[in-house]
Parts: sequence; C-alpha cells; structure tokens
Amino acid sequence: MKSNKIYQTFSENFPSNHFIRVGNNRNLSLYIGRDENARYSFDFRGNFRPVKIMSSDVIYVEQFESLSNKTLRFSLENAELLEYFCTFCHDLLDSVQVITDDDSAYKTLRSRYYSWRQLFRPDNARLSESEVMGLIGELLFLKNQMIPKYGIDVALESWMGPEKTHKDFSVGNDWFEIKTISFGKETVRISSIEQLDSEIDGQLFIYELEKMSPNFDGIKLGTLAKSIIELLETSSQRESFMAKLELYGFDFSKEYDSFAYSLNNSSQYNVIQDEFPRLQRSFLPVAITRVQYEISLSEIESFKVL
Repeated sequence: MKSNKIYQTFSENFPSNHFIRVGNNRNLSLYIGRDENARYSFDFRGNFRPVKIMSSDVIYVEQFESLSNKTLRFSLENAELLEYFCTFCHDLLDSVQVITDDDSAYKTLRSRYYSWRQLFRPDNARLSESEVMGLIGELLFLKNQMIPKYGIDVALESWMGPEKTHKDFSVGNDWFEIKTISFGKETVRISSIEQLDSEIDGQLFIYELEKMSPNFDGIKLGTLAKSIIELLETSSQRESFMAKLELYGFDFSKEYDSFAYSLNNSSQYNVIQDEFPRLQRSFLPVAITRVQYEISLSEIESFKVL
C-alpha cells in the first residue's frame, strides 16, 4: 500500500475508534484508523514486550493491553501534516514486510519511529528562504540527475551537501556543485574557494527558481522531500536520506509551504581545469583564508552543456 492509498483511506472520514487492517504481511496485525480522540493513527497489535517510547510534539505514542494483545499506537497530533504522516505509515509497513514475529516487528517499528521523529516538529521552521532554495536545488539534482544515472544507493552516498564538505555531490572522479538562484539573476554566488577548486574537471548545475504565491501548485520543499522518500526502496535508504535532511535542519514544518516556486530554467556547465573562470587556492596568498565571489552567467556561456 503506497502512502497516497493510505491518504485516500484516511480521507474516507471513518468514525473515531475505527480501524482497518493494512499491509500484505499476514503474520502481523497492522491497522490504520482514528483513535478515540479522532486522531489519525497507526496500530501494531501483537504479543511483544513493550519498552518506554517518548512521544514527540507531533506524534503521540501510546502502548496498552486489551484482551490477549498489546497495542503500539502512533497518533498524529497535527492533522495538517497528514500527507507526511501517511508517508511515515507507509515506511512502517515496508519496514516489517518480511518480519514474521511480533518482538522483531515491535523493535523495528520503534526504530523507524525514532528515525522519523526529528522530522516531525511543530511549526518552527529553522531554514531561511535562501537555505530553502539551496536545499530544493540539491534535492532536484538528487532526484532528477543522480538517482536515474547512478541508482539510489550510490546517489545517496554521493550527496555530501549537508555534511558541509567542499562539493555537493561526488562519486568516483566526478564532482558536482549545485547552485540555486532567483529568477532573473545574472550572477551566481560561490561561497567558498573550495566549491569550484579541483584538479579534476567537474560540473556546475544552476537552478533558476521564481517565487510564486503559497497557493501555486509548484515546487515546495516538504513535498519535494516527500516525493524522494517515496522513491526510495528500502528502510535503510529512507533512514540515510532522512538523516541527511536532519543535518540540514529540515523538518516537515508547514511553514515551508509558504515558499512555492516555479522552475524556470536549469543549466549545466563544465568546470574545466585552467579554463573555467574561478578562484583557486594554489593561486591565492596563504594569508587569505576565506573568499566569496560571484560569477557572471553571461561570461560562462561557452562552458554550458547543450
């Protein structure tokens, strides 16, 4: 069951304290529904040994026993985050797809919850608009360029942006620097010497975004991150991706939905040794430790990949 199907099920407005069984693993009892407070919920019911699990600001966790079974329940406190909660539920289902015993399933579900917990916060967006645009550019490149070319595992491993290394993506002898600029801007800002400095030829990708009204059906950070999570095939891939998002300071805050963009253009440039205009550490005095500069896009037109 994909997250959009879970969303459709939740949208059927079934009553409080009503649950339906989900998933293809008939060895486990997994349910989605609404609890007694009408909160959207995910249940695991079985014979397991519970340990203490702390709730988050957005997901309330409770464990209780009824008749012969115990229940682990995750309930959504903020209904505005339902689409993301559905993706979380899909990840829970996928993580126990081949597990046959209740104790192992319980431990796995608990682990998956803690992986997601940091991405579910109340509306306290921590990224500035420029940081939002920068992350959108890297996610677009990951989704549209790296995953199709290298596959999911290599693409995720190559993404180094959130780890504050010098290049946003690197694999083998290939490196890629990703920049996002506002519509109509004629320059691109290089924030450190090392971003384009290399003895190996690389590539510079530039995404041009136009800011639109919040109601515009365009690119939004949370929706883009969610679409990549749904592309990932395993729990370990999703865990790796979400850990990188957390390093960026990202979470599924609804405040980010106020930033909506149209992708007006994307350009690719070959950064060729001794030809592409850039600052290089070997040509700078030792006393200079940090430099930021801007490159005119019209002056690097000859390096553009057609």
